[in-house]
Amino acid sequence: MDRAGGPGGDHAAGDDLDDVGRRVEEASPALVEMTLNAIVEEGDISVTQLRVLPAVDRYGPLNLSALAARLGTSISSAGRLVARLGTAGLLTRLISLHSRREITIEVAPLGRQTIQRLRATRRRHIASVLTRLPPGTRGTLARVLHEFAAATRHDEESACVH
Repeated sequence: MDRAGGPGGDHAAGDDLDDVGRRVEEASPALVEMTLNAIVEEGDISVTQLRVLPAVDRYGPLNLSALAARLGTSISSAGRLVARLGTAGLLTRLISLHSRREITIEVAPLGRQTIQRLRATRRRHIASVLTRLPPGTRGTLARVLHEFAAATRHDEESACVH
């Protein structure tokens, strides 16, 4: 019935989604900044290109149209990004088994190494901040963020079905 979880409500008592959402949103730039700092530190990939590699790594192999949909961009823009990443040796473009007019995009070994390096750099930045938190808080944060990521994947799977 009410947003705080009264009869018929979806939330626990005192769980004001607007307030919780605001606090999570205010904290999230710290993680984004750590990712951007890792990109700068590694220096060999742009933010735009970084959107492509994890998408192909997570959902691939993909065709160009599926990748463009994942990125929310046009097929021609996605094609240019794939061409640049292919030339850099980060992605592999193969003729699809289903249609000779379609390409299948996969992360190349060098692309996986790039993703791993960026994640390791970001983990170092995160670990530096985590040392300033009490051990119990660190464990709680890790558990809650893991649950948050799982809920995000559930939303993505639901969106793909509809």
